[in-house]
Amino acid sequence: MKRKRIVVILLIVILTGVGVTSYVIQSNRKTELEQALRSEKPMELASALKSSDMTTSEKNRYIGRFQETLAFEKAELLLDSKTSQNQMNWFYAAQFAPRDTVATWLKKGAKVNQLNQKKQSVLHVATSVNRSSDAYALLVKRATSKDLNRIDAYGHTPLFYATLDQNETVIELLLGAGADPNLGKERPIYETVKQNRKDLFELLKQHEAKVETKQVKKIAKMYRATTF
Repeated sequence: MKRKRIVVILLIVILTGVGVTSYVIQSNRKTELEQALRSEKPMELASALKSSDMTTSEKNRYIGRFQETLAFEKAELLLDSKTSQNQMNWFYAAQFAPRDTVATWLKKGAKVNQLNQKKQSVLHVATSVNRSSDAYALLVKRATSKDLNRIDAYGHTPLFYATLDQNETVIELLLGAGADPNLGKERPIYETVKQNRKDLFELLKQHEAKVETKQVKKIAKMYRATTF
């Protein structure tokens, strides 16, 4: 009976020891990860991630934080097939991240046809003239005809936004890939008249944009577009 009691006590001690050891290890790993997440050195985070477990929601939260502080290298370390599907973070990367980062997102599974609440894809939101055209070219390369001509909740195509932003390079990329200049609530060609951009007007006409002379004159007068 005494022997049995001793065995039970020994088992309890062993199990308790294992539990404490496991807790200490997990606690140390958590501390290491938290320090690595705060570190400015991507390699420290890469090392800490090898021995830690983060949920997808946790990864997405940190990806968002890292991108907002332009720590794109650290954000990429948290990318996988699940986190790449996060719409908010992907749209941020498409709008502001360097070309290589956008390429990484696409490689991990981010989709050009993913939509936000406004029924816009990254092609709609990344047309700023301050945006790298090389990064946008990657998006266009992955786009289907449906993506290129998708009309958002406001009735506009990606080509309209590129014209609105007066981004000639992106306009050329979209037209070259097959974007239709005659789709949408407001035709892009009339936007060029408002902007007094005869060069963009002619570019759209070269790609079969339909235009009414009477409407051009009306808009030109309203917006004092002297080149029309």
